[in-house]
Amino acid sequence: MRKQESLALIRKFLKQRYMIKFRINIIVFSLLAVFFASSCTNIYEDGKDIASVSKTKIKSITVKELKAKIESEEDFLLIDVRQNNEYLKGNIEGSYFISRGDLEFKILNDEFWEEEYMYTPEKDADIIIYCKAGDRGALATESLMKLGFTNVKNLEGGIIAWDPEFESAQPQSSDGGGCGG
Repeated sequence: MRKQESLALIRKFLKQRYMIKFRINIIVFSLLAVFFASSCTNIYEDGKDIASVSKTKIKSITVKELKAKIESEEDFLLIDVRQNNEYLKGNIEGSYFISRGDLEFKILNDEFWEEEYMYTPEKDADIIIYCKAGDRGALATESLMKLGFTNVKNLEGGIIAWDPEFESAQPQSSDGGGCGG
């Protein structure tokens, strides 16, 4: 009987050991599944979705606040990130044009700023970004923050908020040449 009892104990031990390994594997695979499922959160429907997420991460400035800065002659850099054809149709006086697609490449480019008779902005420079309606500006503002700029803001509502009649005064064309608003 002792041999049968010993074999039974060995089988019981092996079965328990197998069940423990099985449970550990289930837990590990479950955790991996949760991890991979939760890491797929940045899938967006379109550019407006991306911009709406960016707007939660950035600082904004209102038209009223921008006008007050201009009237008090504060020192700040105003950058228009629309397309060239949009900028040429009208812009906020005193702004510099750097299209959204070129911003990350030109913002720290000494040669670009020398052509503008300016110094390359410091990382703590007061920078205000604007576009047509605020979406591209939000993306641009977040990009500058990722580059280490600490005092950058997006103009809420863009140039349309600055001048509500701006868009209606422009001839309608299909050469928008850009994404977002």
